[in-house]
Amino acid sequence: MASKTTVLTAAAVVATGAVAYAVYFDYKRRNDAEFRRKLRKEKKRVTKSVQQSKLEEEKSTAVNPEELRQALQAIKNEPMVPIEEREQFFMSQIALGEQMAAQGPSFYLPAAIAFFRALRIYPAPAELIGIYQSTVSPPVFKLVIEMTNMDVSSSPSPAARSAQLARDDSLDDISPVRGPPSEASSQEWDKVTDPGSQP
Repeated sequence: MASKTTVLTAAAVVATGAVAYAVYFDYKRRNDAEFRRKLRKEKKRVTKSVQQSKLEEEKSTAVNPEELRQALQAIKNEPMVPIEEREQFFMSQIALGEQMAAQGPSFYLPAAIAFFRALRIYPAPAELIGIYQSTVSPPVFKLVIEMTNMDVSSSPSPAARSAQLARDDSLDDISPVRGPPSEASSQEWDKVTDPGSQP
């Protein structure tokens, strides 16, 4: 019983001390101008150091767009993976991407390349992008999205391809330029369109 009261007494003393410190801190914050200035300076210093560390991280993870284009071109030049090997290839690329991303900022580009390879063969890429967004680190995800945008913008859209094919086909069917229709052809047309006017 004595140990229980000792523990309760110690807990009460600690709680009372914490409350007293909170009251003292609040009093100083409200009434002491010098104390408020020190708090503001400390807050500014912490904010500045956080911003500086974010900038350094962004600089270390920044990848030249030309490097992304070269990586994308290398991926496009790779042979297609046979259908029966796609699942194994997909899983290996995901594992490789996760390993590379865990190694730090200098490995973000190889990680993004591995994730992009997996994305290219996945049957539902939009679904996989949603999964990447929630599981992959933001710098790597940003690189994957940039590569996807470059891939989409570099390849012609299906509408553009079909318009080009239509233009190519129409060049074959061009008939020679003719003058205005003669009066005889107009009379023949009238006969065809108005059967009651025939003699």
